[in-house]
Amino acid sequence: MNQQTIAALAEANMKTIFAYALNRVTVREEAEDLAGDILLAVLQSAPQLKNEDAFYGWFWAIAANTTKKYFRKKSGHPVAELDESYSEDEDIAETVVLKEEISVLRRELSLLSKEYRECTLAYYFDELSCREISEKFGISVEMVKYYLYKTRRMLKEGMTMTREYGEKSYRPAVFHFNVIFSGVFNREYQNLFNRKLPGNILYCAYYTPMTVSELSLELGVSAVYLEDEIELLKTYDLLTVTGNGRVQTKLCIFTEAFDHEFYRAAEERFTDRLGRILSSVKQKLPEIRKLDFCGCAMEDNRLLWALYYKLTCEGCGHWKDFCHVEYPRVLYGDAQGVVYGVDYEEGDNKYSSNAFAGYYGLSETTAANFADFGVLGEKNAFGSGHNWTRLTELVDRSRNGGANAPLAYFTPAQVNRIYGEILAEEIAALGEFYRDLTDCAAEIMKNHAPKSVAEEVDAVLRSTIFHRTVGLMGKLAVDTGEIRQPDDDLPAAVFLFETKYMKVGVEGDCCN
Repeated sequence: MNQQTIAALAEANMKTIFAYALNRVTVREEAEDLAGDILLAVLQSAPQLKNEDAFYGWFWAIAANTTKKYFRKKSGHPVAELDESYSEDEDIAETVVLKEEISVLRRELSLLSKEYRECTLAYYFDELSCREISEKFGISVEMVKYYLYKTRRMLKEGMTMTREYGEKSYRPAVFHFNVIFSGVFNREYQNLFNRKLPGNILYCAYYTPMTVSELSLELGVSAVYLEDEIELLKTYDLLTVTGNGRVQTKLCIFTEAFDHEFYRAAEERFTDRLGRILSSVKQKLPEIRKLDFCGCAMEDNRLLWALYYKLTCEGCGHWKDFCHVEYPRVLYGDAQGVVYGVDYEEGDNKYSSNAFAGYYGLSETTAANFADFGVLGEKNAFGSGHNWTRLTELVDRSRNGGANAPLAYFTPAQVNRIYGEILAEEIAALGEFYRDLTDCAAEIMKNHAPKSVAEEVDAVLRSTIFHRTVGLMGKLAVDTGEIRQPDDDLPAAVFLFETKYMKVGVEGDCCN
C-alpha cells in the first residue's frame, strides 16, 4: 500500500488511536504523546504492508510495539520488542485485537449498574439459568431477561464508543466536610469524609445529577466500588435520587468563588457600619475602666482588642436568640445539626482564623475567650508557639498585676456589668449587623448554589455565619480605622475571666 492510503486510513482512525492510548496511560497529555508516536510509526512502516485487507491487524501490531517502546523510554527499563516486520502468517495482530476487545469489555462491565451487572455475571460467567438467577436475586424471570437484553445492547453500544476518564480520576477535588450538631456522637458519620471518595462523589454531583456510570468515568472508579459509598451517602441524606438512576448532592458547598465574592461585598457594605459600632465602644472605655479590673490601665487599642471578640460573640448570640435560629435537619438518630462542604484549602490569610473559642479553660479558676484573627498575624496570636510558652506567666501577671496587667482579667460581676449593661446598645447593633451580613451571604449563595439545595441555604448560613466569619470580622475591624494592629508581640483579642467550675484543659466551644 502507498503511504497516502495508509495516512488516510490512519486519519480516519485517530479517535480510536487516542482511545487506545488513553486506555493505557490515562493521563490525557501522555495519551496524546503516545498516539502521536503510534501514528508516526504507522506512516514510517507503510511500505511493509502489501495487502489492504490486513491493515487493521498490521496497524494494531505496530500500536502494541510502539506502546512497549514508549513505556521502555519512560521507565528506562529494557522491554522485549516485537519485530516490526509483518507477515500475514503471524497471529500477533489477532492477539492484540482480542486483548483490546477484552479490555474494552471489562471497562463496559465496570460501568454497569448493580442489577445489570449481577445478572450478566451470573448468566455468562456463573452459567446460571434465568430461573436460577430469578431465585438468587428475588426478581421475576421476565425481569432477568430484560436485564440481559438491555445489557447486551449497552455492551454492544459501549464497545464502539470512545470513553475518557474525568479529571477527578487522577486529580481528586479538595473537599472538607463540616458538621455542627447536638446529640449523640456518631463515629461513622464524623469519619465519613476522611476518605477522598465520598467527598468527590458529592463534589461531582453538586451542580448536575449523575448516574453511577457517569460518576464511575469521572472518578475513574468501577461502579461496583461506588455503589456502597453512594448508598451510605443516601442513608445519611447527603445524596438524593432525582430520577433516571441519577443522584444529586444534598448539602450546601462553600466554594472559593462564593467566599471571594462574599468577602468583597462585606467589605463594601459593612466596614463603615462596624466602624460606627466600634467608635461607640471606644467612647465607653472610660466607663469600663472604672470597674477597676486587672489590666484597666492598658491603652485604648489593646483594651478594645480584649473586648472585641467577646463583643462579636454576644452580638451574634443576641441575633440568634431573637430570631430563634435552630439546627435545620436530622443528621442521624436523635442528632440534629447542619452539614456543609468547602471545596478549597482556605489556608492562612487576612480573612481566616486558625483558632477561636467562646470558652477555653486555662485552669480551675481561669478561662479565656479569644480569637486568633488572621489579620493580626502570628505575633499577636493567643495560640501561637511564641505566646503559648509564655501563657502561664502572662495569665499569672494579669491576675495579680492589678491595673498594669499585660492582659485584661475580669471577675464574673465585671463581665456581667460590661456586656449586660454598658455595651448593651452595641451588642444589639451587632445583632442587626449579623442579621444583615447573613442576608448578604444568602443573596450571593443563591447565585452559586444549585436549586437542589436552595431550601437549605438560609438555614445553613444562619447556623454557620458566626464561625465562618470570625477572620472576616477581624479584617473588617482593622479596615474601619477604629482599631489598629498592636505594636507589641503580646496576644490580642484575648478576654480572660475568673471561673470556679472549669477543669484544666477543658476547651468548651473551641474551633481549630
